Amino acid sequence: MRQIRRALRAVLGFGRGMLSYPAAWFGLFRPRDELAALVAELLIVGFYGSNTRSLSARLLARQIRRGEVGGVFFVTQNIGTMDEVRDLLRLFRAGPARPLIAIDQEGGVVQRLGRTRGFTPLPSAQKVADTMSPEKARALYSVAGKELAALGFNINLGPVLDFHHPDNPAIGGAQRSYGIDPERIAAYGEAFAGGFASAGVLCAAKHFPGHGCSVVDSHYGIADVSAGWTEAELKPFADLLASPHPPAMVMTGHLRLESLAPDGLPATVSAPIVTGLLRHKLGYRGVVVTDDIDMDAIGNLMSRREATIRALAAGNDLIMIKNLFGYDPILPQRVVRWVRKAIDRDVLTEAQVAAAAMRVRAVREQAWQGKS
Repeated sequence: MRQIRRALRAVLGFGRGMLSYPAAWFGLFRPRDELAALVAELLIVGFYGSNTRSLSARLLARQIRRGEVGGVFFVTQNIGTMDEVRDLLRLFRAGPARPLIAIDQEGGVVQRLGRTRGFTPLPSAQKVADTMSPEKARALYSVAGKELAALGFNINLGPVLDFHHPDNPAIGGAQRSYGIDPERIAAYGEAFAGGFASAGVLCAAKHFPGHGCSVVDSHYGIADVSAGWTEAELKPFADLLASPHPPAMVMTGHLRLESLAPDGLPATVSAPIVTGLLRHKLGYRGVVVTDDIDMDAIGNLMSRREATIRALAAGNDLIMIKNLFGYDPILPQRVVRWVRKAIDRDVLTEAQVAAAAMRVRAVREQAWQGKS
C-alpha cells in the first residue's frame, strides 16, 4: 500500500511540475553568472522515467549540457531494459559537461542492476563478510565495477559502513552491514571501495555517522540513533578514510543523534555532525554528499529549499535531490536563487559555496580521468 501511495505521489507531482516545463526547456529565468556555475556543481539530481522518451530525462540531460546541474543518479524507478539504461547513459554523457552519474550497486537487496539484466549478482554485505575474505571480496567488487564502468556509471553509492543490528529494517534486516566489528567493517569497506575504484568507479561511504542502531528506515521518517549509537560507529569511517583505498565521498544520513545535535535535526543538516564531527574530529577533507533530501525523513520536517540551504551550511558539498515527488523542472534555477538569498542573509558565504564546488570538481576530474 505504501508503494502504491508513493507511486501516486510521483505521478501527481510530475503532472503538476510539467506546468513549468516549457520555461525550463527554453532556459527562461536561467542565471548565467559565476555563482550559478558554482551552484550547478553542488547538485546531483534524479529524474522521472526509465527511457529516453522521458521528458524529465531529456530536460535533465539538457540542463547538464548547459552547465546547470553537475550530476544525475539512478533509482529503481529509472531502470528499464538494458538497452534503455544504455540509451539514458548516452543521453546524460553527451556533450562536454562530464557529469557524475551515480547508482546504488551495493549487493543483496540494494543492487539496481542484477542478474536479470546480465550483471554479476552481488551477495549482501552480510553474506560477503560471512563467506569471503576481503581479498576475494575486492576481486568480486572489481568485476562489478567494470560492468558499471562499461555502461558509463562513475559513482557507486556505497559501501555501507553501518553496524549490524537485527531490529533495524533498513540495514540489519536487509543484511546491508558487514557486521559489528569496526575493523572488519572497515576491511570489507576498503575491499568495496578499492575494487570499484580499480575499475574507475568512485564510491560514497555511508551513512555517516552510523545508521545501524535505528529502528526506522529514513526513507519514511527520521531514523533516531540517539539511544544506541556509540563512538565505535565512527571507527569504520575513520579507518577507511585513512586506508590505502579511501572512498571519494562520504554520505551523510538522515539520522537524529541528540548527543551531538541536541536541536533534534538529522545529521544531513547538522553542522555539529558534518563540520564538527566529520570535518574537524575525523579530519575529512573530501566531498560530503547528502542522502536524498526528498526522503520523508527530511521532507516531513522542512521544505526542499530549507533542507538544501541547511545541508550546505552544515558542510555538505553535494546535494542529492531525487526530484520525483513534487517534480520541479526549474529546480536548478530555484537552487541558485535559494543560495543567493542565503548569502545575502549571511546564512552561507560565497567562499563556502566555492570551496564545496572545488571539492566536487576534483572528484569529477577523478571520475572522468582517462575517459571520453
